[in-house]
Amino acid sequence: MSRVSSMNVGSIKVSSLLDGELVLPAEVLINLKDEDAATISSNADNTLSYANVNAYLIQKGDRNLLVDAGCRELFGPTCGFTQEALNEAGVSPDQVTDIFLTHLHPDHIAGVLNLDGTAVFGNAQLHLLDTEHDFWINGSFDAVEVNGSDWAGLAQAVVSAYSDRLNLVSQGSEIMSGVNTVAIPGHTPGHSGFRVDDGNDSLMHLGDIIHVQNLQLIDPNISLVFDVDGETALASRKKVLDMVSADNILCTSGHWLSPKFGHIERHGSGYAVA
Repeated sequence: MSRVSSMNVGSIKVSSLLDGELVLPAEVLINLKDEDAATISSNADNTLSYANVNAYLIQKGDRNLLVDAGCRELFGPTCGFTQEALNEAGVSPDQVTDIFLTHLHPDHIAGVLNLDGTAVFGNAQLHLLDTEHDFWINGSFDAVEVNGSDWAGLAQAVVSAYSDRLNLVSQGSEIMSGVNTVAIPGHTPGHSGFRVDDGNDSLMHLGDIIHVQNLQLIDPNISLVFDVDGETALASRKKVLDMVSADNILCTSGHWLSPKFGHIERHGSGYAVA
């Protein structure tokens, strides 16, 4: 099985790297219909709550930008394969020049650290939104499972491991030529997507506005317990889906299923991948 799907946005090569796959339990989903909850709870292999975990490699000139880095071993044996995907794409960890983390949740950041807490990518500069950094580094966290002290500790370990190569940026900043961050608040305070633009070609990464594509496109009101601010995250999801469908922008995201790149169209009261 190939873990890499690539396309060109003008002169910029963008590759989706499949870190892994998993099925989310009904307990983490909010505003779920009773019949869908029953289907998910009764079938551990259901397709409704099936999700991928994706990282991205963006290449232009001598720059190899890694966006997010997957789960490592934290989500079990079906995830944690970003390095294998990078190898398939022909890039070693030492050849990664830049890292951008869309937000500091474990399934996006664990892969930048070795088990001993040292940096996997020894030559890469880490780009991070200032608002995301401030939330996880300066916030106060309870000992709870979701968005709690353990998650904050992992975020802090990442920042510490790359402290001598840390570049804090504001929303909308350019990470490299043709690649800019896009603010999508709510999932976390500094949660971000990114846009790749070159010539007449564009691609937008939607961050984590969608975790379970087979449910949330049909009904965007379905949310997850992982959102720090659920109301804002819901508003962001609807706003971004409206925008990319109206503007016919090619899309992908951190949990997008295959094929990894597609357009989103209005479909009744929801949306569908064209």
